[in-house]
Order: sequence, then C-alpha cells, then structure tokens
Amino acid sequence: MIWYKFHLGDYITHTLHLSDAEDLAYRRLLDLYYMSEKAIPLNTEEVARKIRLDLDITESVLGEFFEKTPEGYRNSRCDEEIAKYQHQVATNRSLGKRGGRPKKTESVTESKPNTNPKKIQNKNINTSSRFDEFWAAWPSSKRKVGKAAVQAKWEKHGLDQVADVIITNVESLKSSEQWTSGYEPAPLTYINQRRWEDDYFPEQAIAQGRRAI
Repeated sequence: MIWYKFHLGDYITHTLHLSDAEDLAYRRLLDLYYMSEKAIPLNTEEVARKIRLDLDITESVLGEFFEKTPEGYRNSRCDEEIAKYQHQVATNRSLGKRGGRPKKTESVTESKPNTNPKKIQNKNINTSSRFDEFWAAWPSSKRKVGKAAVQAKWEKHGLDQVADVIITNVESLKSSEQWTSGYEPAPLTYINQRRWEDDYFPEQAIAQGRRAI
C-alpha cells in the first residue's frame, strides 16, 4: 500500500500513555505493516533495525498493539484496511480490462471484500459475566478505552479462570499512589502484559475471601 487511512482521534486516544520513542516506534511499525501488506516478522531484532529504534522499545510496542501468531505479529485493524485496499485494487483492475467503468445501463457484479476472520470472531464473542466484573472494577479515566478489544483478549486467553485474581489485583492497585496519580495502564496493556502476575500472590485472594486459581 502506498497510503492508508489514519484516524487521528482513535490514535491519540490509544497512545496518550506512550513515550515519544514508543509513539515513534508504533508509527513506524504501522508504516512497515502497510507497506509490506503482511504481518510483521517474528525476528524482533531485524524489525528493530528496520525501524531504527532500540529492541526493548520495539518489543514493548509489538506486545501491546500487535498479536503474536505463527505468521508474525498481526494487527486486526491493519488487516481489515489491507483487505479493503486489495479488494479495491482488484476491482479497478477488472474494470480496466473491461474498458473502464460501466455505463449506467450496465451492471457490474463484484465480490465482497475478504472479511477479516478475526473481526467475525470478535463479533461472535459471548458476553462474559466475569469480564463485566473486571471492566466495572477498572477505574474511570481517559485510558479506559477499547472495551471490545479488551474483551476479545479476555475471552481468547480464558481469563474467567483467573478472574478472582485479576479483579482483586485491580481493586488493590487502583488505590495505589501510581494509579491515583493518573499513571495507571490502559486495560488492554494490563491484559496483554499480564500485570496481575507482577506482584500478586494467591494468598491475597484467600485473605480477601476470594478464590484464586
């Protein structure tokens, strides 16, 4: 792709917590993704060299905004935009072979663009009562965004099994100095990086009358 849509409002909302270097890494990773029209390679050292940034910054941004798969690091929003672009290119090529756009009296049968299977999967996700508890427990702030994406991650990793641990950890952290000072992570970052495992022990849940798994 030689161009792609850039939704400034969405971008700013989801990247306010990034440092300047992390923000630059994210923009360059998006450019790399759209230019190649495929997943970012799993060789993070090579990727860091291509975007000319440190390895730790590159891996941090990949872990937050991209999903690691056997084919590489994927981004569902990028995949959706690439599918639309490729469909339009195929349509334009077909019209060119037929001598341009049809007259008003003619009709052109076009196939629908390839639908991102991950998007379909997300639409079919069943509402999780435990996820609702997690979302309700999370403090209200400008970083509490992307509920659908967070729920998709929750369901994919089966976090209902450790919901008590996660919710207890959130309840504890949201009264901490860091979180009350406005430096809490975005819910998606918290889930992607499994933050509840950093400083949480099952004994905490037991002591608070919760079941830790």
